[in-house]
Amino acid sequence: MINLSKSLFILLAMVSLSGDLNAETALKGQWITDLEGQTLLDPQTSGVTFRKGELVIIGDQSAHESTRMKLFRVDPATGTSITQPIPITVAHNLKNSCFYGYLSDKPDFEALTWDRIDDTTLITVTEDASAYELSAECKKKFSQTNSTSYPSLLVKIQVDSTLTRAEIVAVRPVQFPLEAKVGNFPNDGIEGLAIDDHQTLYMALEQDIANKPQLFKTRLTQDFWLRDNFVKVIDANLTLPVLDDKDHPINGIEFLPSPIKGHPGYLMAVARNDDELWVFDLTNRIPPFVQKLSFYTSTDDSGLCPAYEKLVQTALEGITVKDGTVYLVNDPWKQHYTDNIQCGTHADKFRRMSPLLFQMPVDPRWFTPFRAKSQTSLPALSGLAALDQSRYLAVQDKKIQRQGDRLSLIQLNPNQQLTAQSLFVTNWPAGQAANDLEAVCALPDRTSEFLIAESGTWQGAFGRLFHIKVFPTYVVVLNTFELPVERDNSPEQDGDNFEGLACAKKDVNRYLVIVGERGTATAAGFLQWGELDLAAANIQWNSQKIQVTGPTKLKNRHYNRVISDLHLEADVLWASAVLDSSDNGPFASVVYPLALVNPTAKQPISLMAERPVLWQIDGFKVEGLASPSPLVPGSALMMVTDDEHYHGQFRALATTEQSPYGNPKPNSTK
Repeated sequence: MINLSKSLFILLAMVSLSGDLNAETALKGQWITDLEGQTLLDPQTSGVTFRKGELVIIGDQSAHESTRMKLFRVDPATGTSITQPIPITVAHNLKNSCFYGYLSDKPDFEALTWDRIDDTTLITVTEDASAYELSAECKKKFSQTNSTSYPSLLVKIQVDSTLTRAEIVAVRPVQFPLEAKVGNFPNDGIEGLAIDDHQTLYMALEQDIANKPQLFKTRLTQDFWLRDNFVKVIDANLTLPVLDDKDHPINGIEFLPSPIKGHPGYLMAVARNDDELWVFDLTNRIPPFVQKLSFYTSTDDSGLCPAYEKLVQTALEGITVKDGTVYLVNDPWKQHYTDNIQCGTHADKFRRMSPLLFQMPVDPRWFTPFRAKSQTSLPALSGLAALDQSRYLAVQDKKIQRQGDRLSLIQLNPNQQLTAQSLFVTNWPAGQAANDLEAVCALPDRTSEFLIAESGTWQGAFGRLFHIKVFPTYVVVLNTFELPVERDNSPEQDGDNFEGLACAKKDVNRYLVIVGERGTATAAGFLQWGELDLAAANIQWNSQKIQVTGPTKLKNRHYNRVISDLHLEADVLWASAVLDSSDNGPFASVVYPLALVNPTAKQPISLMAERPVLWQIDGFKVEGLASPSPLVPGSALMMVTDDEHYHGQFRALATTEQSPYGNPKPNSTK
């Protein structure tokens, strides 16, 4: 019976790590023990961090007097103590501090992390100080907390390299934003701390005046601990899961680095009341991942009890991560911890308020690149290129001040039902996302690799051409090049607006790159080309420009942008031209053959004398052209629109008998 029960537990754990996003992960706890092998006596473990191969644990003010104001060094593999608990002392230079009386008595420590620049600095935070009062002089200085009467305190604990001593050497009170409406609840304060790779300190508020948790942040500057004024935290701007009106506190947080270069990482939060782990993407581009958890303890081999008992009350409060393993510790809730006594095997441990250590692997599903962000409607799209016969990469012309994704992946399914998802882009140069992407082209014979182009420079900045590689749910920037500059854009003048881009292979790692400047109502557009050498990582632009006035023999309409996109199919360079009256329209578009291209010729572009309008699309502003898909029989081109306030459309253009150059065909080589 016992072996069967253990097998069922293993099966449950395996099922929980399957592809079901709603699956519950079952975790088996191990008792944290002292040097004699006894479970810890009521340490009220409220924070944990991973330092130099071991777990360092701290407890709150309600701990037993023998375990209060101590650091516990624990072997993460076994849960056993490595040394006797390390007493936490208070430095003499803090005796004149407004907060010395509280820190030297029974401070309510509620989290633990360490400074990523100096691993001899541990950081904790206090919560309940309702039994203490500031002096009249200190009240004048520190009364404006926008929360509790006695402020929450960020505390620096200095340790030696081998962690044989621990001393509080600095303290900073916290001031919350007034608009956060934290409320005056001494036992619902900060319960989680985490530091990211850029020395941003995140803080998790258990609950606010509306019974909702909040996340705040501040910067750990070089002089952070030299100051004695308020630490003014700000909203971390992270969206919470959908919550009902019940209590859903956050009781611990930890930073999780991203496996993708350039991504800022994640914040893991333990939600004690929900038995859940929430994983926040620090870009806040999608809602947090909610990992449901359940907790078990093993019993004995007597055969009188099940091999594992499920805990009915766990109260997680500590979380840390190292090398793909998440470590969780609980803070036994004195009123309910004995509710876990079932068969009786561990009755004494539950009565001693002994904590448990749980472990689980980092789940790849937590990471944003593995979680597609579906789009229920298409945004305005400014460029298009085929990824294969059923998928298309589209770009958006968001300006630099606008947050959010810049790329979308459009999927044609066999039943021709359209789906789309936005793509996270990592490794933007200097962490700066693209500004006003207007065009994209696929690099021939390089699977899933593309060039995407900004429209031009703005006051000397931007004007970049990005070499990217597309993965199923994210994109990596491989390199960045400069576009040619004819005229810089500024508040005083309109400059270059490149809206077309085409690529053709010249030789191994060498490509002809053609850009199309759109023109205006009073000025012609132009084509310009360059040679991209991927091996040498440079691009040389030819100074020659070929003037483009748009399609010939136009009737009854003037198009104020003669190049809104380019698409190269075989040796024919196709273009779209648009009438763009305002962001509300009216719009009109045409598609026409523009030039013949020979990538190896000295003069690679030959403008066509006759450029007839072969497709006219009224009411839409076509800004992207791409190869047709075999999933849409009878199609000659695929197109996307940037209809401004009306968003975007993805459509197929039907074949026409009027083209002297034939119709583009699906590309089977991509």
